[in-house]
Parts: sequence; structure tokens; C-alpha cells
Amino acid sequence: MVFFAGAGEALAQGADSLFGQFESRFVLLDSIIHRPQRVAAAGDFNPEAFGRSVEKLDAAFADSVIDNSVSAQLAAARSVTGITVNGQIYGRLDEGFGLDEDDALSRYKAKVQADVRWNIFGSALMNRKGKANELRLKGEIEKLNYRRENIGRLVAAQKEQFRLRYDSLLSGVLAHRIENLTIIYDALTYLLNDGGIASDDLLQVLNDKAEAERLMATIANPAPATADLSIPGSVIVSVDSVRLLQFIGQYNIETSSLILRQQLLEQQAANTTYWTTLNVSPYLRYSYYVRPVIDNSSNIDAGFSFIIPISGETGKKRRALLAEKEVLALENDRLTAVIADNIRLTLLDIDRMNRSITGEVKRLEELRDYLILRRMAYDGRIGEYNYLARMKEYNAYILCCERLLSFSYQRDCMLASLQNYLPDVSILSFCSESNAGSSVNK
Repeated sequence: MVFFAGAGEALAQGADSLFGQFESRFVLLDSIIHRPQRVAAAGDFNPEAFGRSVEKLDAAFADSVIDNSVSAQLAAARSVTGITVNGQIYGRLDEGFGLDEDDALSRYKAKVQADVRWNIFGSALMNRKGKANELRLKGEIEKLNYRRENIGRLVAAQKEQFRLRYDSLLSGVLAHRIENLTIIYDALTYLLNDGGIASDDLLQVLNDKAEAERLMATIANPAPATADLSIPGSVIVSVDSVRLLQFIGQYNIETSSLILRQQLLEQQAANTTYWTTLNVSPYLRYSYYVRPVIDNSSNIDAGFSFIIPISGETGKKRRALLAEKEVLALENDRLTAVIADNIRLTLLDIDRMNRSITGEVKRLEELRDYLILRRMAYDGRIGEYNYLARMKEYNAYILCCERLLSFSYQRDCMLASLQNYLPDVSILSFCSESNAGSSVNK
């Protein structure tokens, strides 16, 4: 047996250890490709792992906190009575300077005065429902803001889970290719150093090995070499785009938040009236006079106090709020179109990844069948054959497994990106699975 058919007998005798490495690798690779111990393999889709972080968000605690805040604000707003107690105490200093022109009967040295006023238009009785609705709308906007931030965090965590799983699977597959390239490199180096036989493949093998090792070095916690290189039960994941777009159109957080903000501006405009600027206060006043000549006296007065602003500020402020509402309506239309476009582009990318997965699985099946035929030919051979060529055939299969992993990882990340548009349900609710290939071990 030699590395290249036709190589000299002396060279073959010096390569016994390398022959042993090749033979043991061929036996191992055949076993894990055709008769594996089934484990999570390249391209396997795990909907349970996918759904752990993006399942329906439990926002009950956050909602209860915000609801409590709104209730407290409503209670505070309803407690505004508009009733005030005002008072003053003062003494007259002009008597000692001879400036007091009052007669002896009306002259007083000090005065104590207190009144109770009720600002009707400043009390909670005015526009009670409108003010309460404004507070409730602000609370609903806060809830949506929390959901948006929480979904972003969960999607990021989900993608990190995908990356860790992908790295683990990739390292298990990559370890086999690195081992194969190491054996090929050692064989070519042996032929060059001890046999004087140069190969144009040596530089390419060196580069491939270095690139694979660099890729392995980027993985923080590489897994051991996998015991399963069979064609996995790969699936393509199709998304019901019509149902998804309809759902997002109704329940998307961004657009829902804009609609609530429009309603809030409309309510604020309705709450902004000329009456809110008025201060009309009936009052009851008690006055007590300290007199220098006659007995002290007191009196009670009742009346109305009013402040009427002469300004067009209220109307202009209301028109500004309604104009801002129209801007938000325009922004809502734009955002709806942008979201729909982004979703369609993502769905197209998912479809491309599904077709790539299907193509790669088909290629893996063909390569597996090819390896079976080649193994049968090698087992029934008469004479020598090329060990290096056979090892490259296995590496071609392993490279397909790595590409299948990459396509599956990208597809799953794209699905997770769609989760950003869904507030309370998993994207998997809009997905269906189908086999990407026959996946029948032979």
C-alpha cells in the first residue's frame, strides 16, 4: 500500500505508521458516517431550544407595577379638591409717623385675616374622565416600552444560545477535518522529506489546515470530536408570511405604541381648553381687627375671586398637539411599510437558507452514497490505491456538514430576528417544518 499508486516499495516500507493512521481514520469515519451513535448533528432543528427564550413573555409583574403606578396617579388626581385656605397677619406701622389718616373709629393696629377658596376649574370635578384616560394611556405606553426592551433582550439571548450550540456542533465536526488534514499534511511532508517526491497539494493542505485551526481557535469552548457525522434529520422551516404580516399589523409593539401616542395627544388636546386656564373661586373670608381706641372687631365676607387670562395660547397649544398627532400618523404609515419590507426581506433570506439547506443535504446524501461505493471498491481492490485521495473524499463530506451547520445557524438567527416584531407569541407559532432530504442511513 502506498500514498500514491505506483510509488516505490522502499517508500512504502518507511510509511507503516502513516498507513496505520490512515486505516484507523477510515474505519472511524465510516462508522460515524454510516453507523453512528445518534447525537445532535449538523443541521438538526431543535424547536424546544429555539422557543425557550422567545416563548410568550410573562409581563404580569411589570404590568402590575405600572398599573399600581397609574392607580396611584389617578388617586392623586382625584384628590385635588381645588380648595385652599389663605391667611395673613399684619400690623400698621404708620401710626407713629403721623401718616394714619383713618378716624379713631376705623383705625386699627393689626389685622388677622383668613379665607377659604374653591377653585372650581382647578378641582378634580372638571374633566375627570379625560384626565384619567390620559394617565391610563401613558401607562399603556410604558407597558409597551417595557415589552419592546424585554423582547430585544430575549432575542439577543436567543441568538447567543444559537451561537453556542452552533459553535459546539461546528467544533465537533471541525475536529475531524483538522485531524484528516493533519494526517494528509504529515504524509505529504514525509513524501517530500524522505522520498523526495514533491506535491503541489502541500501548500493548499497547509493553508486549509491553518484556516481550520484558526476557525477552531475562535470557539471559546470547543466540543470533542462528534460521534455522529450521518446525514441529520434536517428540516426546512417555512413561515406563513400572510398570517404573520396580518398579526404584526395588528399587534406589533412599535406601531401599537405610535397609535397609543396618537390617542394620548388627542386626549391631551381635548384636555387643553380655555376653561383650564380660568381661576374662578368663591370664597368665605374672616377678618379680625386689633384696635387702639375701641374694642377689637371682626367680620365675615363672602364673594368670588376670578382670574381670566387674555391670551390665545390655549388654542395654539391644542392645535400644536393635534398637528403632532398627524405627524405620528404619518410616522405610523411609514413604520408599517418599513416593518413589512424588513419582514419580507427576512422571509426571502430564510427561504434562501432553506433552499441552501436542502441543496446541502442532497449533496451530503450523494457524497455518502459515493463514499459507500468507494469503500466497496477499496475493500475489493487488487493492488494499491491512493490513500490521500480517499482522505480528501471524506473531507469533502465533512465540509458539507460544516456548510449545513452554517446555513442552519443563519436561518435560525433570521427566525429569531422576526421575534422582535411579536409581543406575546413565539415566531414558531407561524412556522411549519418539512424534511430537507431523505435522511436515510445506508
